[in-house]
Amino acid sequence: MTSSTKSSELARIAAEAAGTYFSSVRFTLTHGSVNGHLEPPVTVSPAPDKEDAGGWPTDFCLFSVAGLSVSTSTWPSTMSAFTGRVQIGPGEDAGLRDSYTYFGHAVPNPGFLNRSTRKVEVLITLGNTHWSPTYREALMQALVIEKLTGLAAERDAPVLHLHTPVAPVPLTNKVERGDGSNERLRDAIGPCLRFSIGVDPGRAETRLDFETELAALAEEYGFGLKLDDQRLNRVRGEWFTIRGFDRERYRQARSRLFPEAPVLTPRRAFLVSVVGPSRAGTTEAVVGALRARGVGVLAASISSMRRTTFINLVLPVAAKETMPQWSGGWPEALSRLAPGTPPDDTDQSLITDWKVAVSPAMRCSYPPSSQQTGATITGRVPYPIWLWWQIPHRTVDTPTLLSVVQSALQPHTRRCEIAYAQSRLCRGDVIRGRAKLIVMLSQEHRDHAAVQRLLTDATEAAQLRIRERLPALGRVDPSHIRLRLSPRERWLAYAGISA
Repeated sequence: MTSSTKSSELARIAAEAAGTYFSSVRFTLTHGSVNGHLEPPVTVSPAPDKEDAGGWPTDFCLFSVAGLSVSTSTWPSTMSAFTGRVQIGPGEDAGLRDSYTYFGHAVPNPGFLNRSTRKVEVLITLGNTHWSPTYREALMQALVIEKLTGLAAERDAPVLHLHTPVAPVPLTNKVERGDGSNERLRDAIGPCLRFSIGVDPGRAETRLDFETELAALAEEYGFGLKLDDQRLNRVRGEWFTIRGFDRERYRQARSRLFPEAPVLTPRRAFLVSVVGPSRAGTTEAVVGALRARGVGVLAASISSMRRTTFINLVLPVAAKETMPQWSGGWPEALSRLAPGTPPDDTDQSLITDWKVAVSPAMRCSYPPSSQQTGATITGRVPYPIWLWWQIPHRTVDTPTLLSVVQSALQPHTRRCEIAYAQSRLCRGDVIRGRAKLIVMLSQEHRDHAAVQRLLTDATEAAQLRIRERLPALGRVDPSHIRLRLSPRERWLAYAGISA
């Protein structure tokens, strides 16, 4: 029976590989500082031609935090004549201050995901104050990421997505409405981590075992744990609480594990992107090797695009540490990022053929926030806004759409930043994407109900402007555009009303 199952899986992979018209993935990767810029630098596609399918990125990802930004675009490619599984070129000036672009190719892993894979999404809480991590907290976060992804690797469950910091979920009470319209507004970002893994729906015991071990880790280290609520009539953005954050236990674990680490907040950081064919266990190997050498993780955005994994990390820099931008193999990158005698740590065989791009040390900035959004004296606090869209491929590329969204929100905001965005080419030749924006309203107000009305009015007005502009930009039938902009993530499930 086992032999038959393996043969069927190999046959599926072979058939899938034979049916594709590309042998590799072409990608561009941009590192940059958003300090001094109104918006993060994004990878620009090479003059898209509607009739040239190869000129339009099929996948796009943008990650911006602490004044630093990483963006990636991928295309299918027929190029196969390069050494190893990944090739990456030297960094080139992206045209903006402190911004560098890298071009490369990678051979994807065709057996990375099963077609029937189902997603399990997890939200981890690592604190209950605003996000401004210290060197010690960065090491603790690296350990948590290593442990979480290790649990997935032990069960051969691929990490589909990992992102930190993210917006925390406020506690609800019984008098609040089921659609969340009366719940306390969320902070834009907090000391939280969100990740998802893929599991085979035919192996229910794998998910149960993973969640049991996850709860045991939360009990050991004191972090808060929520799972995506999969009960009837629940949508993405609704969570089921397993364990609340235990501040004292988390503090004790952090002090016990990293007693020598400074409690200062880093003022400079490296942007590091590790690229290679998607395999289970790679995130654990990368983060574990850095953490074993005393390097923590301030922020992370990890995703797979066209079965190629991009591990984007923001790593704290010591006070006097300097290094120019660089690209090359993983072993050499590790010696540069963590010089000294390498300890006996996790097996690195999974990522020895991966490539790395490293930015120079760049200055960090930490956004204003509050333990309870809207409670500051001035009322100048950042709020999250979520975006979901689906548009025909080769009409409007994702960077252009994001620029239109920022422009549409401008009349209502004094500042609008893109914290995260990702889009993919899906069945039906459509691009489907999600994004989170961080805005500061033009009108300062500390009252919850008033701010909620302002956010709702701003997003509804901006949504109309976006839908009016997109058809002209991409020469697309308005009836083929589905888009939803909302201050409530759970409301994105109702995107069909804007079609």
